[in-house]
Amino acid sequence: MKRVYSSSIAIGLIMAALVTGVAYGAGKGHGHGHGSLVPWIVHRMLSRQQIQSAVAGEKGNLKTLYSQVHAAKQQLSQDLVAGKDTTADVQALETAQNNLLVEKVKLAQNILSNLSATQRTQVSQFMTQLASMKQSQHQQMAQLLQQFGVNQGSEDTQ
Repeated sequence: MKRVYSSSIAIGLIMAALVTGVAYGAGKGHGHGHGSLVPWIVHRMLSRQQIQSAVAGEKGNLKTLYSQVHAAKQQLSQDLVAGKDTTADVQALETAQNNLLVEKVKLAQNILSNLSATQRTQVSQFMTQLASMKQSQHQQMAQLLQQFGVNQGSEDTQ
């Protein structure tokens, strides 16, 4: 019972941390680009009009590429379930994902070209500090889990 209670507390704390992290990351620009290569802070540094004009010419192509990735994933799933050979499906998915990545890089370059040299330096410094903060948070979470007797990556056998 004690083990279950400790696990419940730890899971609750993890969920609170995740929700807080999601809320921290949510805001103007969060989620734009469905896996955007542009750090979310850039969306706060640039005007909405700057972002929209950088994206405007690529919207149609992005939609097409996302559709191709989605279709390739669906076909792969169907063929996996049917027990068919998936070699061509895997190749089609890899190609679609690579094409989408190339477009995302191009779009990110368009958006980031709106930043001044000073802003680029600020974004770089912010990203470094944010990564450090996340690493520290991860270590603190591991210590907290250990304190409650929850082993990361192992199942509770009791």
